[in-house]
Amino acid sequence: MTTSTGAFETWQARISHDLAAQLRRDAEILGLDGRTEIVKAALELLHRRAAEERMARSADDFYGDEEPPLPIGVRPTSRRPRTDASS
Repeated sequence: MTTSTGAFETWQARISHDLAAQLRRDAEILGLDGRTEIVKAALELLHRRAAEERMARSADDFYGDEEPPLPIGVRPTSRRPRTDASS
């Protein structure tokens, strides 16, 4: 269900009591206060993940079957196994 008042919309979802309890514990750890902050944070994460997916798909479309180049300053990994973490 979606309702609209002016420049804002209200979205609703039914969740289980177990999920609600877990979200309250998660919100406490993250310093979120109340359901509105929890929902806003969740929607922001959803949006960020979708933006990352759009970017990845765009790169796939652009490069096709070719290997995309590494970013400037990034060296390809060597194929030989490292024996010491300091080398």
